[in-house]
Amino acid sequence: MQCVAAFISLLCVLRAANCDNRTKRFTVEDLLSTTFPKKVSDDQDLDPCKAGGFMGDIALPIKPKPKDSLLQEEVEKYKQEVLEGLQIEEEGLTDFIRKKTKQPAPIPTPRSYNDPFDDISGVANPTHKNGQILKPAAGFPNPKNDTKIRHNKRHAEVRRRRKRNRKGDSDETPVHDFEPNFDMKRKRPLLNENSHHRRVTRAATARKERVWDYGVIPYEIDGNFSGGHKALFKQAMRHWENFTCVKFVERNRDEHPNYIVFTERPCGCCSFVGKRGNGGQAISIGKNCDKFGIVVHELGHVVGFWHEHTRPDRDKHVNIIRENIMSGQEYNFNKLNDEEVNSLGLIYDYDSIMHYARNTFSKGTYLDTIQPIDVPNRKRPEIGQRVRLSEGDIAQTNLLYKCIKCGRTYQANSATFSSPSYLNHNAPEDGEKCEWRITATHGEKIVLNITDLDIEKSPDCGTDYIEIRDGYWHKSPLLGKFCGTGKLDSITSTGSRMLINYVAKNPNGHRGFVANYEAICGGELYIDSEGHLESPNYPEEYQPNKECLWKITVPENYQVALRFQSFEVENHDGCVYDYVEIRDGFAPDSTILGVHCGYKVPSDVISSSNHLLVKFVSDGSVQKGGFSATIMKEYDECAMIDHGCAQECVNTLGSYECTCKIGFELHSDGKNCEDACGGLLDAPNGTITSPSFPDLYPLNKNCVWEIVSLPQYRITLNFTHFDLEGNNMHHAQQQQCDYDRLEIYSKLGDEKMKKHGVFCGSRAPLPIISEGNVMRIVFSSDVSVQKTGFAAVFFTDMDECAINNGDCQHECVNTVGSYKCTCHNGFTLHENGRDCKEGDCKYEISLPFGSIGSPNYPDYYPSRKDCVWQFTTTPGHRIRISFLFFEVEPHQECYYDHVDFYDGPSPESSTLGKFCGSKLPHPIVSSGNELYMTFKSDASVQRKGFWATYAAVCGGILQATPKKKHIYSHAKFGTANYDNKADCDWTIKAISGYNVRLSFLTFDLEDEKDCGYDYVEVFSGMDSSGPSYGRFCGSTKPFDIFSPYDALLVRFRSDDTFVSKGFSIVYEAVEEAFSGEDEV
Repeated sequence: MQCVAAFISLLCVLRAANCDNRTKRFTVEDLLSTTFPKKVSDDQDLDPCKAGGFMGDIALPIKPKPKDSLLQEEVEKYKQEVLEGLQIEEEGLTDFIRKKTKQPAPIPTPRSYNDPFDDISGVANPTHKNGQILKPAAGFPNPKNDTKIRHNKRHAEVRRRRKRNRKGDSDETPVHDFEPNFDMKRKRPLLNENSHHRRVTRAATARKERVWDYGVIPYEIDGNFSGGHKALFKQAMRHWENFTCVKFVERNRDEHPNYIVFTERPCGCCSFVGKRGNGGQAISIGKNCDKFGIVVHELGHVVGFWHEHTRPDRDKHVNIIRENIMSGQEYNFNKLNDEEVNSLGLIYDYDSIMHYARNTFSKGTYLDTIQPIDVPNRKRPEIGQRVRLSEGDIAQTNLLYKCIKCGRTYQANSATFSSPSYLNHNAPEDGEKCEWRITATHGEKIVLNITDLDIEKSPDCGTDYIEIRDGYWHKSPLLGKFCGTGKLDSITSTGSRMLINYVAKNPNGHRGFVANYEAICGGELYIDSEGHLESPNYPEEYQPNKECLWKITVPENYQVALRFQSFEVENHDGCVYDYVEIRDGFAPDSTILGVHCGYKVPSDVISSSNHLLVKFVSDGSVQKGGFSATIMKEYDECAMIDHGCAQECVNTLGSYECTCKIGFELHSDGKNCEDACGGLLDAPNGTITSPSFPDLYPLNKNCVWEIVSLPQYRITLNFTHFDLEGNNMHHAQQQQCDYDRLEIYSKLGDEKMKKHGVFCGSRAPLPIISEGNVMRIVFSSDVSVQKTGFAAVFFTDMDECAINNGDCQHECVNTVGSYKCTCHNGFTLHENGRDCKEGDCKYEISLPFGSIGSPNYPDYYPSRKDCVWQFTTTPGHRIRISFLFFEVEPHQECYYDHVDFYDGPSPESSTLGKFCGSKLPHPIVSSGNELYMTFKSDASVQRKGFWATYAAVCGGILQATPKKKHIYSHAKFGTANYDNKADCDWTIKAISGYNVRLSFLTFDLEDEKDCGYDYVEVFSGMDSSGPSYGRFCGSTKPFDIFSPYDALLVRFRSDDTFVSKGFSIVYEAVEEAFSGEDEV
């Protein structure tokens, strides 16, 4: 490629040129001289599968990487966001999320510098280690008392020992207060008389901003769900409402900026915990999740609850059997700490609908992953029920949302209730405060009768009163506020909800009140924008012998539109038993638009005027689920208003949409039209931009451009703006561009394509030069999250290498406006700039990774060559050689041509092997940080030779001697931060009769309270089955460590988010005797 200066010079020429930009409105000058802002759509929480990453059951929010000066502050804020994340259930676990939650598959070339190598003798694979962590003995310093371990197996004995040693923990016997109670009448929780001494945390969010305001959770349901699914969701929401003060209401755009959306995403069954506060947030109900108990469970996450088994005190109540957990799902059993959940004073609830079952995420159906702790003489409780809310779930919700203890939710067709002191006449000294919530179905109204009133009278009923509101919360219109004595007239709601508040600061001497209500169907409905209509008792079965008559009116000059969402009415050929009748007006002789029964959803209905009559009749036998419908005011928006469509307007039921003429596509603003994306470009230079650039690109878009230049010409593509949705991976090798992407190819023939790469994120690709005279560019976007896209300048240039290889002896490399000759490995360029001559074949390599090859590769190597590669890397790391191609003259003893490896700095070091023939050698790994490699060829028979990659890898077995030696966290220590997903084990063994002393010289790792993200952990002995000296993170240097034996294991792990400078260690063999307090 040409240098930057030449590239800029050529662009300057292009600025003055008359560029052929026939299909795009941006010129080369526009793109080179303008900086366009980057922005993103506001629907990120509507696809929980696109979380910034997963940490345990938690979806990390999408955050920009913080600047170094603010790193620690941002890290803490970032981790706090983690606490209210995404919960994923096994029932709907899809291949997508199985892949997302597992460690990424290893990438063959290049491999991560920290990849462990499993074939070294005596070094165990870290993923198969026992991973036991033992607490140090009393008196031994330990910076972290309560270590959080991820993805390691721990046996029950280890857990018991850790619990006994944990500061502040007691040997309390687990209490099996789990007896299932299926009586769903509201009860006050029975607390033990000593319960205030046993105050423990429940798995509820500790963040107040995640609790829904006033207990109101607005919702929307995707139109893709069937009527049966929508009825199921409403049943689950009614279940929560029936036993708590939480209220699920249809979203009103003017009143509810934050809301949930029932949808189906690739993550299956998943939901965020609590309110996200960013607008809409998804609750995904995927395949196998459409069951009542599972939806109730998912709504529990929305309300604000984690899984019960993640409570900080869970180890007193259940055992986690990690060896039975399916690979990649261990994170679902991580435990939260006291700062992540709120203390609500309730005991562990085995019966909670938020509790995992015994075999959740199990490797086999009959293998338990979680078991209640066995208590002698008591039956082990069942866990994981998905039938109904437990009493603990109900009590916990009412505490979290500070529900008024007096009162309840009514969903029956009628009921009678009274103030507490009306019957027992014993009012509490601090007065009475009660709340009753009455919920009917859409299309019903509530008639309230207060049959006896005796409340102390005060001015404007300011102290003692009963207050009735026409809706579900305190903002609803006031229907009346009463005090004094007497009997009141009936009070009727305008909608399907009523809220009654009773306050009596001085109830003594007064009876209070008694009231009854009845939900009545039918009546006049005025719809100003959109409304809902349901059969009585929907989504449960409608009552027998009902007759409901609704007179629906919309504003003048509009029509009434009725769209059924679900329909299940007793079937009959003539619809004579139960039926829905629709008439085009209120008059008895108005035209019948339809009489419906059965199970088929009726087609949309539109009246001819602004009136529509709907009649529902049921007889005395056979009840069904009924119907649900949406009412809209309908008119032809395309004809009556300034719709704003640039080209064509299409009227739809209750709305309209813009479309474009052939050859144009709709802009992402939904109004304007632009040239259809993609196409064939044959100009010598020009621009390409994403659809709607510089605005957000449209959803679900697929565009293909082909740039065609003259034969023997090449195409250069330079990006001036790049901003595509990425998959939020921080490690470059893991960037898969799962969502939106730009793919670039060189087209080398009708069927042959050479891929240059797949790109996404916010970092612009480097300039790309085609390998032929045709370049293909493919842009794809998915169904959520939009960004500003890309802009690029392209130009064509003569390929001087296409004619006679540019007169180069070996290789010709085309550059912008020129070309250059290069030589094969082992050769150097002649002074004439075209020919090649044999060069020196001795190499000293200290880079952390790269490639090497035999002289003249891929052509045959020369005769009588004697080559040397001397590798050196950072102390504490090894060198790995991986062959990609190997073809050397064969011989049984490799006597003629051969490749040799020596485990050290010279050929006097121990040999690691001699290789010839055509069989690919196994990867070669040194035991230390030096490796010596040679290649020799004789006077006859040459072959293509070899091509291989080299990389520095961490870990290994190290020998401690009285001379001090060093370990560094990563190969680029001092010049770059350590990598994500580091997985390093160093086993340090002292010479006979000595012990190991370990000192940290520098230390800087990502900080976290329990060192659960990036950490160093030191074990006494050859592996992690020995006692742990502690887990270390942050920037404070750990204490010096002396092993009581002749070996230490140093383990370093990092996660997939933030990285830091790393650490350096000095170690040596010492003869110092150990006192008892130094031992673990």
